[in-house]
Amino acid sequence: MIPFPSRRLPLILAALVAASVQAAPDTTLDPVVVTATRTAEARSSLSSDVSVIEGDTLRASGAQTMGEALGRLPGVQFNRVGGPGQPASLYLRGANSNHTLVLIDGQRLAPGPDGGAAFDTIPLAMIERVEIVRGSASGLYGADAVGGVVQIFTKAGDGKPSGSASIDYGSHRTVGGSAGYGGAVGDTRFSITVDARNSDGYDITRPESMYAEDDDDAWRQRSATLSLSHRFDERHEVGLRGFYVQTDADYDGGSYDLDPHSRRKQSSISAYSNNRFTENWQSDLLIGQGRDRYVTDSAYPSRSLIIQDQAQWTNTLQSDAGQWLLGLEYLRERLDSDTDYSETRRNNRAALAGWQHDFGAHHLQANLRYDDNSQFGGATTGGLGYAWRFTQGWQLFANGGTSFHAPSFVDLYFPSWPGFPPAANPNLVPEKGRSLDGGLRWQGNGSLVDATLFYNRIRNLIVLDENYTPQNLAEARIRGLTLNGSTRLGSLEFNANATWQDPEDEETGKVLPRRARVYGAAGVAQTLGDWRWQANLAAVGKRYDQRDAQGRMGGYGLVDLGLDYRIARDWQTQLRVNNVFDREYQQGLGYASDGRTAFIKLVYEGH
Repeated sequence: MIPFPSRRLPLILAALVAASVQAAPDTTLDPVVVTATRTAEARSSLSSDVSVIEGDTLRASGAQTMGEALGRLPGVQFNRVGGPGQPASLYLRGANSNHTLVLIDGQRLAPGPDGGAAFDTIPLAMIERVEIVRGSASGLYGADAVGGVVQIFTKAGDGKPSGSASIDYGSHRTVGGSAGYGGAVGDTRFSITVDARNSDGYDITRPESMYAEDDDDAWRQRSATLSLSHRFDERHEVGLRGFYVQTDADYDGGSYDLDPHSRRKQSSISAYSNNRFTENWQSDLLIGQGRDRYVTDSAYPSRSLIIQDQAQWTNTLQSDAGQWLLGLEYLRERLDSDTDYSETRRNNRAALAGWQHDFGAHHLQANLRYDDNSQFGGATTGGLGYAWRFTQGWQLFANGGTSFHAPSFVDLYFPSWPGFPPAANPNLVPEKGRSLDGGLRWQGNGSLVDATLFYNRIRNLIVLDENYTPQNLAEARIRGLTLNGSTRLGSLEFNANATWQDPEDEETGKVLPRRARVYGAAGVAQTLGDWRWQANLAAVGKRYDQRDAQGRMGGYGLVDLGLDYRIARDWQTQLRVNNVFDREYQQGLGYASDGRTAFIKLVYEGH
């Protein structure tokens, strides 16, 4: 085990970011982004702080889950108490995990009863790409987009129909396989993907934990996704999308609860119609339902089911005065549980408007939204964005926005045990935030570098008091800086990012739980004929497990290595060794993280 001196982390990450932008190739990468404006726009034209990661890149990264891959992106900290299938959090710019809105193909991912979406269980095999927007986005999306938005796009099928498949094996007797087929036949597109994996896992608790059990905690996952669409002509398209994921995971309960087990079933189905009625009017309608069913088999069994019925109608209008966005949304949330909640239903109606326009080298964007929640009444949020391309490749940008987050059913209504303090608080009010960010960006010749300053103030922050009862006790103030860069030098590819932040609970003056003041990642890769190698570093500074800076967890750095070989045109092998130096670290006090692991994979990609 190699110790990692966290006090050197800022210098190391800053040097890596600087080194990643010293040279440039001859091509420019400028992906089209949907999430930042709810319309398709080139990333270089936006004021928003956005990252895009393609599905092939996700699957080749060596990450075993969605959260592990996203945790390498700028301004994103990933945290999981245990291995795959265990509770996971994603902190965008230091905001709470439930302050990140997670969408799948434009539809909200149904949360668990605690209000958090189980994003880390979404299999990498079903992903086409992921877009991450950092900064308040409630002016476009309403509740929960306090720290930002993560949108997952599943495979839709394109081009000549072809198949894909993979099989892998690795540490802890982990076995996985996936298969897919998709493409276009005339004006009809389709895609279907199935994925399955089993693992014996490892012991997720440390010996000092009150929940420790001396056993490995196995997990298993089965998933499928389907997409079908038909284009009647260049103006009109209709389609269906759906996915299903079942995740089974063991966890530890100590002497209180021997050998407990959880099962989570997530599903979504939606129908959409995209219609360009005139040259200047694009209308998009989506109707769907998302479900999250969570069951524990233990000494204290529980069952809950969250159902979200959703409908969205957005209209994009082009005019000489700019592009306009007008929309209506409806969301109904239902809870079915063996726990006796006093309230189990709520709904939200919303209207939104947006505008964006380019004035020469200047870009302006404005959004305004009104939400009418059946529990909490009306909430108005908005956002403004400005970008100035003052010379070729260089851009100054700034954004401001307001946001809100509604308390979960658990926070509001979870029943109390006789003789114990209340476990819920029906008098909670929504958290509300205001955020600002701005910075400098350069993009050209296939290289990108940016520096972003950000500030987010969240009022009525919901925290647990000394009796573990949720209260609107605190305000959070989060300030920080993110540096990010990527480039190529000949056949070598470099990327690096680092974030310095001060996520502070203003009531106590202490850092928010499980948030690091400094974290980042760096990577280098090279393709040499049929061979490709890569090396990645992820580093996180010290954190505290609890409020008031209690339960210190030290900083750490993890090194992952990968080697690929193309056997034939459609066949490839991949070898990954993660946590090469067998670093011991914690992401939750009393919980163990995985040591050195190795995985080998055989991949077929038909063309």
